Amino acid sequence: MFERLKGVFAREQNSDVETESTTVPLAAAMLLLEVAWADHELEDRELEQVKVALESMYEIDQDQGSEIVDRARADHEKSTGVFPFTRLLNERLDRSERKALLVHLWRVANFEGDKEHYEEHVIRKITDLLYLNHSDFIAAKREVQSNN
Repeated sequence: MFERLKGVFAREQNSDVETESTTVPLAAAMLLLEVAWADHELEDRELEQVKVALESMYEIDQDQGSEIVDRARADHEKSTGVFPFTRLLNERLDRSERKALLVHLWRVANFEGDKEHYEEHVIRKITDLLYLNHSDFIAAKREVQSNN
């Protein structure tokens, strides 16, 4: 039983270390990938949309975008959830920046023009964890739908 408790605390410490080494663009990439992966399929077109979102939000070049997406993909396979990344983004982004990220989450979900309910569920969860409200969720969704 003691070993099991040690394992729980070790996981919490690893989560803190993971967050400390995570940059804002990488944390955003993890959330974008979580939406893309909501249906348990990750297509090259979705990865490209994630990269485009990162380049747009953080004014990085294509090579940097590809590098961040590659690292996020590797980290996503080991990730235990989105909370460490939303916590970091809440600490480092203001409300308007978090709302802009929400729009990009919807763009990834609607990339092929059809919104899956799995993606909507993930975006709703992330919206709550980013301390954004339902009206922000709806406004971002409508903005993306009106531009498609």
